[in-house]
Formats: sequence, structure tokens, C-alpha cells
Amino acid sequence: MPIVFNPGEAETRPLDPSAIVYTTAQKVADFLSIGPQEAVLVSADSTTTAVFVTGADYRTVGFQKDDTILIYSDADPLGTERVITSIGSSASGVQLNFADVITAADYQAADNAYVQNTASFTNGKTRGMKRSVVEARIKEAQDKIDNLTHNAWRPYLVSAEYINFDTYKPYRRRYYTDYVGTAPLLFRNIQQILRLELWQGDDYREICSAEARIKLPEDVRGLSGSIVVSPGNGTAATLTIGTATTQWRADFDAATTGQNLADLINKEDRVNKAAVDFAPAFTLEGSTANVALNNEFLATANADYGTGQVKMTSMRAGKGGESCSIVSTDSNIEFAQVDTHTATVTSVVSTTVNVNSTSGFSSAGVCVKGDTVFRYTGKTATSFTGCVIVVGSPLSDILGDIIQNTMVIDLQGGSNKGDNARLRDWWLDHEMGVIYFNNSYPFFEWNAIKCSYIYGERYLEKAIEEAATKMVACDVLMSDDRSVLIPEGTQNVDLTSKIQLLKSEVDAILARYIEIIVFE
Repeated sequence: MPIVFNPGEAETRPLDPSAIVYTTAQKVADFLSIGPQEAVLVSADSTTTAVFVTGADYRTVGFQKDDTILIYSDADPLGTERVITSIGSSASGVQLNFADVITAADYQAADNAYVQNTASFTNGKTRGMKRSVVEARIKEAQDKIDNLTHNAWRPYLVSAEYINFDTYKPYRRRYYTDYVGTAPLLFRNIQQILRLELWQGDDYREICSAEARIKLPEDVRGLSGSIVVSPGNGTAATLTIGTATTQWRADFDAATTGQNLADLINKEDRVNKAAVDFAPAFTLEGSTANVALNNEFLATANADYGTGQVKMTSMRAGKGGESCSIVSTDSNIEFAQVDTHTATVTSVVSTTVNVNSTSGFSSAGVCVKGDTVFRYTGKTATSFTGCVIVVGSPLSDILGDIIQNTMVIDLQGGSNKGDNARLRDWWLDHEMGVIYFNNSYPFFEWNAIKCSYIYGERYLEKAIEEAATKMVACDVLMSDDRSVLIPEGTQNVDLTSKIQLLKSEVDAILARYIEIIVFE
């Protein structure tokens, strides 16, 4: 295997490095006054949910999923816009499908029906400046702005930041200070603290999120089966040993295996890990993408926790993560920093598992019996309801003791008393990025605090959008040698002067956004 530098945590980077946030290709085109694509005649009669274009027009103009097309004809001169949902090939030509129906009789070939891609930049095969190239320049501009200003207008993930703990003498709360010490973070505009680990002399104590530590044996090559995780809503994600992109490998040693497992949980692109979805799948409001394991949990495997140990924490705030459960079908995989609950099955009726007591179990989660795991969506005092097998034998075969491990947050006095609040364990100044400690605090040592968090401005200012648009416009103008998108003609300002003026405008815009850190 290749040897690469890997400290155990991912580098500080955007939550979604491939997202186009600060501007769009169309905004760049609008700024440069580049019009939409030429309209092309349909190649066959339209249907209620599709239009057809020739293969030559498809390759020349460029159409792709999520593009907005304008369809018009002699029967409907104003036309109507539709969003392409999929593209297929047929005997009538390239089929552009959409969801909202049209009156097919108005867009027939005899009516001179036309299709126009409303995007100025497309990925057509014959165009010099493609949308993919413009979007690549946008990603570069986003990183340039973030690095220059030491701030971000999109969410950034800081996986592990080590901080010194500052305290005040005398070591007690006094007038004007209802805290015993502070920890200023490297970045401000904190959106969410994911982890807050306090060094206690021999281990890190987690006071921000509920955690579970997966302890792998020294000889991992004998491992088999799966680890199953539930976020607390009755769904489950299965982490199975194997060589697929949605599996983790146990081929070498405990340290390597632990890192591979953490990479799978985090969907680490560096090693081509794919997202592990929950079953049944669920989405958030306004989104069509399934919520995956990496959206709910964060994993780390390094020497801070011991060789062959993976720290897995919930991204649900504070005590909310204590509803998450985790089990394994292999008894050689152990769990620490968890609450373990057991119950004895008395009977199974359809999708209900009756037990002696469900006290301590999560309201919805996963349980294991040997090499069989089932998930449930609800519980009563003596039964689990809505049960479905995730791994192993049928429900009717489950008899004896079942086990569930729930994640735990190590707050002062336990999660029933401690909390993230001003007079509780700790609290945060989101704007300044300063953590204030009250009832919980680390040892008085350097790098005694280890923090993971998401930062970034919540509102994309129009000035930042303008700066990004002009930065990309400069790149487009400098790359316009072959495509001739912007003919010089007899304009008052030549292209070279325009590029210089745009660059000076960008510098003037970003100057006021540059963050300055002062150490006293």
C-alpha cells in the first residue's frame, strides 16, 4: 500500500469542497453580457414530458440534467420553460425529459418547435469555453477569497484544533467573570461545535457531543460481520468488512484498520470511500439527497485514543447524541465510552419484540443478539415495536439476551445535570469564536483542549459574490483566445485594460474583509 502522510484527522477544508457557492457560471456570463445558446429545431414530435433534438445539436449546444430549457413554437410563440430531469437516446433523437407536463400538440415538428438551452455556458463538445471550465475557475476563486480573507462564506470543517487553556487568578468565578477560563478558536463565526475534548492527564474527556469508542483487537484479520449504527430515529447504517467503497478493510493491523473504518464513516474522498446510507433512507426538508452516515457522525482514529481505537461522535448537539446506538455482530469488537443495556426476550409477535424491560434503551435504535441485529422505531416498558432485521436471522429466531450500546457525553455530574449553557459546563461566543468554561475544564497544560467545529458566515454578502464573479470573469477573458466569446470590436476599453480594472476592483472589495489576528 502507498505510504501517505496521515495524522488521523482530515485537514481544515470546506464541508463540501465541490460546491459552487460564491457565484455561478450564469452570473459570470451575465456580467460579461454573454447571451444564451442558439435555439435548435426539434428532431421529432414532442411528448407531454419530453422533447427531442438531433445528436449533432445535442453535442454542439450541450444539454445536461438540471439545465433549464425554453420550448416554443408557432403554436406557442411565448414558449414555456422546463428543467431537464434526465437525458436518453431514442430513435427520434436525444430525448430531454422533464417532470412538468406540456401540451404536446403545441410543440410538434410541423409547428416549427424549437428548444433553447437558457444557460450561456454549457458542456457542448464544440465550444471553447465550457461550463465545467468556468465552474473550475469558480472553485479556485472561492479558495482564493477564503485564504486571503481568513474567513469563509460557506461552511468549513476544522477536524482537530489543539488549544492552550487560559485561566485567571484567583482560580474562581468573580464579579464580571462567570467562567474559570477561556479558549479562543483560530476562526470565528462558529456555526457549530462538533467536539470539545478536555485533556484529563491520561485521556480526553468529551463534553460537547455523545461519543462511542470502537476498540479493535490486535489481530484484526480474524474479524467478520458488521458494525451497525442508528442516529436515534429507527433507521440504521451497516458498516461491513470488505473491499467495496462502502465497506471497511481488516487486512493488516489494528491501526490501519481503524483508520480505514474512520475513513468510511467520514466518506473520505482521499481513499475513495462512498457514502453509507441509512435504511430506510430519509432526507431533510428542501433536499432530495439521502442523509448518509457522514452527515450524522464524525470519526477519528489516531494515537490520541490508542492504537486500534476509533472515536465516533454524533453531530447532534449536546445530549441529543445520546439517543444514538451502536452494536457489532463480532464479539471481538468492543465499545468504550458507552452505556450498555441488556434485556431478555420473552416472545416475538410479528414486528414486536417483547422483553422483560426496555429501561435505558434508546427510544428508537438497534439491538444485537449474537450475529443478528434488528432495528426498532418505538418502545414501551416491555417491548420494542416496528422491529426489522438489519443483519442475520429472522426476528422469530431472536431469543435470550439482547444488547444495545448508546453513546455518552461526559458532562460534569452526568448529562442530566450538565449542559452547554452559560451557567453549566461551558458556553460559546459564536461571533468571536471563544469558548468559556465553567463547571468543566481541562488540566493546566499546553494543548489541553482539542476542538472540532464548523465555521463560516451564514449570509453570502453581495460584495463577495461580486468579487468572485469578477475574479472568474478575468480568467475567462484571459482564456478567450480560441473561443472568441468577447470580440474586441470598437469598444472604448480594450480587454487588457478591462482585466486590470477588474482585478483592481476585486482587490478593493476584498481589502475590507481581510481578518487580522492580533496576539497580545
